[in-house]
Amino acid sequence: MNKYVDFVSDDDFLECVKWVCDGYSKANGFTDKDFHKNTIDPFKLVFDLGNNQIGLQTWIETEKIRQRDKTINNRIGEFHQKLLGKVEGWQDLGVGDESKVDLKKKDNSIFIEIKNKYNTVNSDSLSKVRDKLQRALENNPDAICYWAFIISQHGDSGESVWNYNGKSNPKLRKIWGKKVYELVTGDKNGLQKVWNALPLAISDLTNRRLELASEEKKMLSKFFVFAFENL
Repeated sequence: MNKYVDFVSDDDFLECVKWVCDGYSKANGFTDKDFHKNTIDPFKLVFDLGNNQIGLQTWIETEKIRQRDKTINNRIGEFHQKLLGKVEGWQDLGVGDESKVDLKKKDNSIFIEIKNKYNTVNSDSLSKVRDKLQRALENNPDAICYWAFIISQHGDSGESVWNYNGKSNPKLRKIWGKKVYELVTGDKNGLQKVWNALPLAISDLTNRRLELASEEKKMLSKFFVFAFENL
C-alpha cells in the first residue's frame, strides 16, 4: 500500500515534491548576482518608491522576495506536470518533444498543455497554446486536446469546449481545478489526495513537521475549498 497517493509510487511522489522543495533551497541561496539577472525597471522602481513611501533598501528586499517567489511558483507548475506524467499510461513530454505540449496519454488519445494558474498566460502566449494543441490534433485527429490549469479565476473546477476568438472545436477543450487530476488519474478526489499527502511528504524530505493548531487546520482546509469547490 502506498504511503502518499494511490496513483503513483511513493518514490515518484517524493521525487516530484523534492523538485519543489529544492526550489526553496535555491531561492534561499539567492545572491546579488541572481538579483540582477533580470534587468530591474528603473522607472517602476522610482514609481514604487514615490507611491509606496518606502526606502530603497526596503524595495530591494521586497523585490528579492518577489523574484524568489517566482522561482517557487514556476516549480509548482512543473510539479503538477511531472506528477501527472508519472501516472500509469501517461507521459510527461518535458522539453523538446515534437508535439511541443506538456503531457500526453501514451496511446496518443489525449494531449494536455498544463499551467498552474489561469492567468499564467497572456493573450499572445494563449494563442501559442492554442496553436500547439491544434497541431497536436492535426497529427492525431482522433485525439482530444486540452488547455489545463489548476487554479481558476473563480475558485472552481470544470471542463468545457474551448471557445477562442469565436472559434470552437469539440476536440479542443479546456479543463481546470480538480477535473485535471480526475482526467488523468480517473479519481475525482485525486487532486485533494495530493494536497492531503503533501505535509507528510514534505516532512519526510525535510525532517520538519508542519505544526498547526486545530483552528489553523480548519482554516487551511477552507483554502482548498475556496480554490476548487467554490460553487
